[in-house]
Amino acid sequence: MCEVLERQFSDYDLDLDKWHEKKPFGISGCFRLKNEEQFMTAAVLSHLPYLDEAVLAVQPSTDKTMELALELAKQDERVRVYPYPVETHFIDTPEFFTDPLNSVHSFVYFSNWALSKCRYSWIAKTEGDVICLSSFQKIVDEIKANPDRPRCYGRVILNVAGEHAEKVSATNPRNGGWDECVVWNNPDYSFFTRRSKWEVLDFKGAAVCMGWSGLHMKRCKKGKEFGWNNEVYVSFDREHVRNALRAFNAHSPYPGIDNPLGEECLYEKTLVTEAQ
Repeated sequence: MCEVLERQFSDYDLDLDKWHEKKPFGISGCFRLKNEEQFMTAAVLSHLPYLDEAVLAVQPSTDKTMELALELAKQDERVRVYPYPVETHFIDTPEFFTDPLNSVHSFVYFSNWALSKCRYSWIAKTEGDVICLSSFQKIVDEIKANPDRPRCYGRVILNVAGEHAEKVSATNPRNGGWDECVVWNNPDYSFFTRRSKWEVLDFKGAAVCMGWSGLHMKRCKKGKEFGWNNEVYVSFDREHVRNALRAFNAHSPYPGIDNPLGEECLYEKTLVTEAQ
């Protein structure tokens, strides 16, 4: 048992013995949510075709995140909602660096608590603003072919931008390939820790990045849609995407096994439209 520091929240202890138990084969989607009403429904629904369950770990929010989570659970029995009792200290706060890792206020602790709620042998760790692409099927097929081989499968996601998801970030067009991933569900293999300025999923074992399988909608959110973090946005079309990726890959090598300048799955526009 990993006991939470603040014993008034003992219901949120991490039951490591239970977490270590062998899980039935399948993939749990783990969504850590707070103020995600804009894209979370599309994010969850786009992942559900590839999942055996969707675990929605919901922090207190000032928008309709909890209402939407409960509505998703009503619509699909695979969706399971877990309310968390407090707002945690995210990576943009000073407390993130000083919170004990077993504090209920620690974003790292919350992240591990969310993972511990997953019932299947694999976890797709993702967020409420990531739209899943059909190429996620490659990861599913790999897992089915090797169901008992602990591994970390990385995902590359495109950084979509603009009020109507009509742009991409030219400055930072994709993630590093490991922020979103699918991992073996066992705390001995996959457990969050604090490293530098991030919460990091510390996976013990082999890792392979499977390439493109998602669209990141963060730069489409209110307040970021017209330019964020001094980034430059360009049109979301094949020419601009390829040019942005070519320039970015020159100093940040592409980690995946597929086309580094973008597969056709990136242009599954119906998913982007549904997210608006």
